[in-house]
Amino acid sequence: MRSTIEQPLFVLGLGGVGRALVRQIVAARARHAARNRLHLRVIGLADSRSAAIDLRGFDDQTLLSFVSRKEQGLPLASEQPAWRISDLPERTILVDTSASEATVPVLLEAKARGLGVVLANKLPLAGPLAWWDALADTHTRWETTCGAALPVICTLTTLLDSGDDVLRIEGALSGTLGFLAAQLEAGAPFGAAVREAKARGYTEPDPRQDLNGLDTARKALILARMLGYRLELRDVAVESLYPAEMDALSVEAFLREVDALDAPMRARASALTADGRTLRYAAEIADGRVRVGLVGVSRESKLGRVHTSDSVVVFHTRYFSDNPLTVSGRGAGQEVTASGVLGDIVDLARALC
Repeated sequence: MRSTIEQPLFVLGLGGVGRALVRQIVAARARHAARNRLHLRVIGLADSRSAAIDLRGFDDQTLLSFVSRKEQGLPLASEQPAWRISDLPERTILVDTSASEATVPVLLEAKARGLGVVLANKLPLAGPLAWWDALADTHTRWETTCGAALPVICTLTTLLDSGDDVLRIEGALSGTLGFLAAQLEAGAPFGAAVREAKARGYTEPDPRQDLNGLDTARKALILARMLGYRLELRDVAVESLYPAEMDALSVEAFLREVDALDAPMRARASALTADGRTLRYAAEIADGRVRVGLVGVSRESKLGRVHTSDSVVVFHTRYFSDNPLTVSGRGAGQEVTASGVLGDIVDLARALC
């Protein structure tokens, strides 16, 4: 009988996704043992404030106590242990659930040592090409960087590995901007729609982090780099939904002054939907270029039919030409993102065996 695989894990980031991941690891113990004879041994947890390390692995009660401490706003431990990548066992997988570039030096050192990496954090892969070149190999997984647990990355990987030619990718990759596009199409004033989205919890605390389109641009850039496009983020044509001079405002002032954009945004939406099309904020990747912004699309198209709060990625390929291959569904949320990260961990653990 095959013996149980002990897979060491070190988790960077204990925000909402990181905490959900720890809970899901604990809850899935029996399933992982039965399906894969796999035991995920969490040997370290770290965030920007604190760290906890035990190379023997933490028991489940201790792991859940760390989650509880973080939910109470407390550090992981009263004493902060020093740790180095060189201290970690071979075959350790570093899991980055943060949203910070501060983890990049650790990730690069881990890759230099031959360790595995799982990324929910899209910033390292959408940063300088040198980071991409160092990180994006067969011992890294990054499914959740483009659509939470939606199988976008593995679908594209399969298409490329099969020998198909991916001619164009289009996608609506932000539920927040999908909601705003639907509100604009329905005639709602832009300022009111932004405030409603924030009140519902759809936006970041500063809505401009959604409205500037950079999150969608980073997702599109990751897909483009998988196609071999040697592009930097500055090469992506990004339509921001507010003018750059409003960056100088406080969040409160921006939410007051955003009403000044009602008329131009109404005109833009009307122009894009004048022929019966529906409004989407979408990415297009084709011919070595990437564009992100508002578009009007046919209501019968793959982009047009998807629920505006969902994500959708449409692959136009040599083999999928008449009926493009489409991946769609819920593309955001802490629990669903954590589940995608856990799937990546198990997949990579199998590959490292």
